[in-house]
Amino acid sequence: MGISLFLSLKNQYESLRRVNSVPVMNLISHQIEDQIINHQITTDFFAGFQRFSHFPEQLRRYSRLGAICRRVYVFGVPDCQPATIAGLEFIELAPASSLAQEWFLLVNTPTFWATLVAREVDGYDPSTKGRRFDAVWSYDVEVIERVALLVSQVMEKPYEPIRERDYVQQNCHISEINSNMVNQIETVNALSQRRWSQLQTLRALSAISAQRLMPFLEEAANVLLEVFGATGVVIAFQADSDSYKVVVASGEAMGKGWGVHLADGICGKSIREGRPIRYQDISHHQRFDSQLPSAQSLMAAPIHHHKQPGVVALGHPKPNTWDEEDMDMLETVGRFMAIGLKQFLKQAQSKLKSRDQQKVKACDYPGLTTK
Repeated sequence: MGISLFLSLKNQYESLRRVNSVPVMNLISHQIEDQIINHQITTDFFAGFQRFSHFPEQLRRYSRLGAICRRVYVFGVPDCQPATIAGLEFIELAPASSLAQEWFLLVNTPTFWATLVAREVDGYDPSTKGRRFDAVWSYDVEVIERVALLVSQVMEKPYEPIRERDYVQQNCHISEINSNMVNQIETVNALSQRRWSQLQTLRALSAISAQRLMPFLEEAANVLLEVFGATGVVIAFQADSDSYKVVVASGEAMGKGWGVHLADGICGKSIREGRPIRYQDISHHQRFDSQLPSAQSLMAAPIHHHKQPGVVALGHPKPNTWDEEDMDMLETVGRFMAIGLKQFLKQAQSKLKSRDQQKVKACDYPGLTTK
């Protein structure tokens, strides 16, 4: 069977998985490829087509990639003889290999990194009547580095990790992709309304993430109030081993500036356990959340930042407001906010280094440290 990119990701990154039709897979693939073409990014590019017979439809596009990239590697079962194209190298797969069942793309540079890893599943898409793929589409550095390591093993080449990444430039690429996809979404009927809403959320967060830290967090909370129909949003970060600090309280939420024990509230539970939490109806439990006191529906998702774990939490006064898909969407937002934090703290560390100081305020909120 050999190495499987999808199987290496599917359990640990289950929240990123979606079953997509071929038109959706093409839409995502083209957006990643277009960033390389439009911005003339010189890199090694890896693409899995399952079979070489799937490649001819993309010949013109990949001819352009071959003219820009250092090298484009196309993987597939050799069920036909592919055309010779400058800059492209075709990697033959055995029909029984795991990669022969997978559709994948990988770009990993200091200024842009993205991956799409998918495995064909049984059955047909109800809208297109065509093939379906269980897919992970991610900009998460941990995901990218895992896929890059596995691809280097497939290629039998040493893995060369990227030491410095430009999160400002990466965010520009993400914003452009999200904007393009929202503009094209009406042409792809297989994309659900929820997926559209998720893209709109990420697009809005991308647009405001060039601001300073506290405006970014405050505007992000306002976006979430609108998109989720929440009546309150809380953003908090762990302060020490026993407590967390509320840095944003929007809508009907309370407690900005409060220090709260980690044992209290949905925020504390999500930080402690490092996972999303959802309460459908807390009215039967004779309890309330101190930061979201009027809420009967609550959900929270961690902001996974290794130096200072955080959480984003939503509340609504009606029970059973949100479902599993909403929870997945909020978890994705938490991951995106973590990327924004890395960007801001990296800028703060750069200031610390250039000024040769021992301490620097992390943007405009002293509760977030660069240590």
